[in-house]
Amino acid sequence: MAKIPLSGVDLIKKFEGLRLEAYADPRTGGKPYTVGWGSTRKRDGSPFQLKETITRQEADDLLIWQLEQEFLPPQAQIPGWSFLSEPQQGAVLSFAYNLGAHFYGYPGFETISRVLREQDWATLESALVMYRNPGSRVEEGLLRRRLEEARLFLAGTPSVDLSAAALAYLSSGDRTPMPGSNLSQAAQTYLGQSSGQSSFASRRTLHLSQPYLQGQDVLDAQQGLVRQGIVLNPDGIYGPATAEAVKAFQRRNGLVADGIIGPNTWARLQQAGPQERPLHLDNPPMTGEDVRRVQQALARMAYGTIPDGVFGPATEAAVKQFQADNGLVVDGVVGPNTLRRLGI
Repeated sequence: MAKIPLSGVDLIKKFEGLRLEAYADPRTGGKPYTVGWGSTRKRDGSPFQLKETITRQEADDLLIWQLEQEFLPPQAQIPGWSFLSEPQQGAVLSFAYNLGAHFYGYPGFETISRVLREQDWATLESALVMYRNPGSRVEEGLLRRRLEEARLFLAGTPSVDLSAAALAYLSSGDRTPMPGSNLSQAAQTYLGQSSGQSSFASRRTLHLSQPYLQGQDVLDAQQGLVRQGIVLNPDGIYGPATAEAVKAFQRRNGLVADGIIGPNTWARLQQAGPQERPLHLDNPPMTGEDVRRVQQALARMAYGTIPDGVFGPATEAAVKQFQADNGLVVDGVVGPNTLRRLGI
């Protein structure tokens, strides 16, 4: 078994927090029940029950066991993993524990996968910051986690440092959201200064207007929506059909469904990769290894499915139940948010 990077364990503990009595998911008010360092399952795969207790030692042991069995092996498949320093491996392990053990190469993670594959450490910070769930209530916390992961990674990277804007943000203790926002002033200042947001700041905010907005940026947005399985004719014109398509995309991704493509929606469209395929009930049924992975994840979490690689009515029902239990939009569509909650 590969050695676990302890710097990553420390970072995971910092952000997960320790609870010795199982508690309800804040988003659902119920399942999945979480205990220890963010664990929802025991070693035998069975779920924890509400108010079930464990000791600090049991929590530590369970975290290490999960990292050894579930989270570290997939990271070892990243090209050049064995040549990464301990802090670099630790930062990646923290990212994987938060967003899924099999994130590398998976749809929706094209940017960070490219950075790791090409060892483009100069863009690592901006790449990590993309995965902060823009527009959500957890964006501030995830921004801080992504920057701490970037700081840890770059501590083991010669000739590349964390940006001054990131250091200023991390040193600021005020995390009070600004009026009308989920972000603090410090977070907004960082995002305004950082290179991670520059590609979005230069784009127009797109919305339904009279006359309709037109241009290459509209076409880029439409093509991004189509890549996500949204039915739309990319014609470069921001009409009512495009506005409705944007709302559908926003709902699937936990954004405010206002039909306006501002920085958060632009960021999510950029984050969502061109090969991503939302899974849903169709005629004929969708089939493939991606369907099978979803079914296997559902089965591991006691949502009865047969991993046959066919997205039929039984799989849709299991997906909807999982979404209902986890505070997601109950639409039976396996998009980025559902994939992240499934841990794949």
